[in-house]
Amino acid sequence: MKTLLQTALTLRGLVALPGLVVLAGCAAETGEHRAFVASEIGFGSRTGEQIDGRDVAIGLNLDGRDSDAQDLQGCRRRDFIAPDGTRGIDNQFTHLYELVEDVFQEGVVEGIIKNSINEGRLLLMFQISKVTDWKNDDDVEVAIFLGDGRPNINTENALVRDQTFDIRSDAPVARTRGSIRDGVLRTEPIDVELPMAFFNVFFDLQLRGAQIQAELDMDGNLVGLMGGGVDKEQIFEIGRMADAMQGEQVSPLLNLLIPTWTDLYPDERGICSHISAALTFRSVPAFVFDDVRP
Repeated sequence: MKTLLQTALTLRGLVALPGLVVLAGCAAETGEHRAFVASEIGFGSRTGEQIDGRDVAIGLNLDGRDSDAQDLQGCRRRDFIAPDGTRGIDNQFTHLYELVEDVFQEGVVEGIIKNSINEGRLLLMFQISKVTDWKNDDDVEVAIFLGDGRPNINTENALVRDQTFDIRSDAPVARTRGSIRDGVLRTEPIDVELPMAFFNVFFDLQLRGAQIQAELDMDGNLVGLMGGGVDKEQIFEIGRMADAMQGEQVSPLLNLLIPTWTDLYPDERGICSHISAALTFRSVPAFVFDDVRP
């Protein structure tokens, strides 16, 4: 005989094992499933170091190129080098991030994001499915979505592990494929939309061609990067919103600088429409209720 808890879980479409989660409609899939919720999110930036005369920055190679000032396909933007020596790192957004830190008090952006997470307004979740080997697997599925619920916070002001959240009904679920090599997950590009804050303005950050690179740490947390392209027009709009909300006018400065930082999706003239960006994240294991509505 089923217990009341087992019956409730079955009705809500959740098949759960320790550390695993299966969304409704996925019970027939082979392999393991795990879900995670981001307890920390930040913007990747320059480290202040140089390698071979190039700045070191946190980010991903989004366009598969190692661009310099002469590369038209990279809009003549010089790519960075990652701390591990990987070349071709795309993260021109770091210039904008550093500008914000100059205009506002350092740590303001991170503080707003942290509060958004702890209050349940920004519950970025990942589900990795169809995994047969968490060390090496050529074909896995990854879902990126927003959770819904009021999270529990521990004494370190961080999300408690193994909480259960709903899927936000007003936000899309992005699905892509990926692979795991030597414990590192890498996904194929996909468009993602996230609620974020910048210039003290809340908005939905749209990442075009977003990619994830992450791995499980010793505690079973999923830690890594999400990189993608941000449309320069969206940044201009954020600037106009900031102008309307506060005394400092940031739009004139953005209009001047953003065109010098765009480095993705060039047109036939070599003019890029997007600026590369990188988000860092640390996520803890979680569970998901996938409600089935009539």
